[in-house]
This record gives sequence, structure tokens and C-alpha cells, in this order.
Amino acid sequence: MPDMVSNSFLAWVTDANLKIIFSSIIILLLIAAVAIGVDYLIRKTIIYALNRKLHFSKLKLLRLIEEHHVLDSLALLVSGLVFVFGSFLLAENNKALTLSIASFTLKTANLFNLYILTVSLNRFISALHEYYQSTSKRDDKSSWHSYIKIINFFSWLAVTILAIAYIYGQPPASILTGLGALSAIILLIFRDTFLGIVASIQANATSMVRIGDSIIIKKYDIEGIVEEISINSVRIRNFDNSVTTLPTYALTTEAVQNMEYITYAEGKRFKQAIALAADSIKFIDNKFIDKIGNNYPDFYNNLKLSNLRQITNLNLLRMLIQDILQNHPSLNQSYTNIARINATASDGIAIEITGFTLETGSLEHEEIKASIVGLTYAMLAEFELRAKEIIL
Repeated sequence: MPDMVSNSFLAWVTDANLKIIFSSIIILLLIAAVAIGVDYLIRKTIIYALNRKLHFSKLKLLRLIEEHHVLDSLALLVSGLVFVFGSFLLAENNKALTLSIASFTLKTANLFNLYILTVSLNRFISALHEYYQSTSKRDDKSSWHSYIKIINFFSWLAVTILAIAYIYGQPPASILTGLGALSAIILLIFRDTFLGIVASIQANATSMVRIGDSIIIKKYDIEGIVEEISINSVRIRNFDNSVTTLPTYALTTEAVQNMEYITYAEGKRFKQAIALAADSIKFIDNKFIDKIGNNYPDFYNNLKLSNLRQITNLNLLRMLIQDILQNHPSLNQSYTNIARINATASDGIAIEITGFTLETGSLEHEEIKASIVGLTYAMLAEFELRAKEIIL
């Protein structure tokens, strides 16, 4: 083929090597024209027909394969194969320069095909992932996003090693051995990537953090919802709608408070302490008991007091709050809802209320908390107590 082109179109070129180069360029242009033509025909006929069938398929997976353009990328393999077979046309006369050009063309075409296969494989994996996301009922399905990223990373890493081995005509094992000598430099360059891969696997395997979880990282003053977990970084949308990005390995090296587990526990805790003026605490008498009995008859009927001289207005208030907590319909009684008295160093005596609300949403939780705490403040005057300040 090169000799035919040289004799037909390049008779005016006297230098032999120049003739070979020019003839090879002409042949490559012809091969490229054939590759483009074949690619166009295949896309307009076979690929178009297959994509139409996939697009209107009843199977969601087949529709996703069409949406992710898996067949469109695979069609490029035909162009690559045209160059592979075309490279043999360049090597017909067995001249050194011609063989070099043919070898370069063959290697480039094979590397192109390897690249296209990897792209197509990753697109197919993404389609499988989206199919799994849309059909699975598992609570942790969003965490598979990180696994897809890891598979993509290692697939490209494997392709890179295969490509280097193919270019230099060495087995992949020898390339890996050579990379071992450069492991320190490789680890330094890809430190965050490798740490991120380990952190992603650890976070997903233990369901530590998943996409959509509400988390708090106090070290970085972060409080928001996880939007993306990739190999290198985690994107968190804060509750003020700003976005924070931090390395993935921070999820395993820092203290991360995951608020999402409160939903599964069916009990979100609140804790509120009210500091009381010490001089407002006193013993109660029968008149005081009668007043409380008129205001809270159910509590009074269940009240068992053996010695009034040992009961203070603070103790009586604590018992009333405890009764309210134990009978509150919005509190989860499988947890310990308790009112207790604590002595603090600077604020004297404080009554501390701890409860677990059945509603775990922020708005509902705060409403229940506010109703109980507000009721407690309102009762202080009835029990002749005086608050100093709120301890948050």
C-alpha cells in the first residue's frame, strides 16, 4: 500500500524517507476518513436503533444504559479497530521507517480502544449504581456512591499500569515492581487520595456517615447535611446554606456527631437547668399543700408525704415536674425522663429537667421542650421560688 501511494502520488519526491512519511500520512488520512464514515453509519443505524429500543424499554436498567450513553461510547471501538487493521496496511513493504509508523499507529489505536473500554465500563457501573439507588429499599443505599468512586479510581489506575506496560513492552508485574521503588513519592503525591479511599470504605462499611445525614464537627464549627462523599473530599451544606468542603479522612480522624441516628432511636434528648435563688427555698406547711392541691388535684391525690417538715417547696416542685414528665404524651417513656436537683458552684441550687421527645424533628422537638420548660417557669411563682438565670 505505501509503495502504491508513493508511485502514484509522490513520484516527484526524490528522498526515500520523505516518500515514506508522505505516503504514510496519506494512508492515515484515508484510514481516518474510513473510520469517521464507519462511525457515522453505525451511529445512525445500529446504535440509533438500539438506543431507541432501550429508551422505550420497560426495564429501568436498560433505560439507564441509554441515558448514560454506554452504547455511544462503545461505538468508538469500531473507529479504533479501523486504525488497528489500517496499521497493517502501513507495514506492507517491511521498511524500518514504515514499520515504526505502523507500530506507533497500532499502539495508539490499541490504547484508544483501552481508554474507550474503560469509559464504557465506568458508564455501565454508574448506570447500575443509579438503578440500585432507585430500586433498593436499604437505608444505606446512598453510601454506595463512594464505592462507585473508588471503583472508578482503581479502574483508571489499572488501565494506566496496563497502558505503560504495553507502551514499553513489559509485563504489568514489572511495572508494579518499578512503582514500588517510587512508593514513597507516590504516597506523598496521592496521600489524601489513599487516606480518602480508606476513610470512604470505613465510613460506608460501618454506616458512620451517609449522604443526607445531618452531622456536627465541632473542631471545624460545621453543622449541616452531607451532600457528597467522594474519594478526596466531603461536601457539607451548612444550615445557613453555605458549603464546607473538607478531606474525606476527616470523617474518621475527627469527632463527628451524627444527628441522623436520633431519628432511628425515636427519642431526642433535651436538657435544661434552671438556677434558683437559694433564699427562696423553704419548708412547706399544710396551707401550702392545700394551695397546690387546689391547682393540681391529680398530682395531689397521688402525693404521699409522711413528714411535711422534711419537704421543701423545691422538692415538691421537682416531684410535680417528674409527674408531668412521666405522663407527657409527647415523651418516649422507654427512656429516663427525669427532674433532679443539682448543686452548682456559682449559681447555687438548680433544678435540671431531662426528657426524650418522640418527635425528632428540630421544630417539633423544640416546641415540646419549650412547653415543658415554660410550664416549669410559670410554676415557680406558685411554689414561691425565684429563678436566678437559665443555664444552657
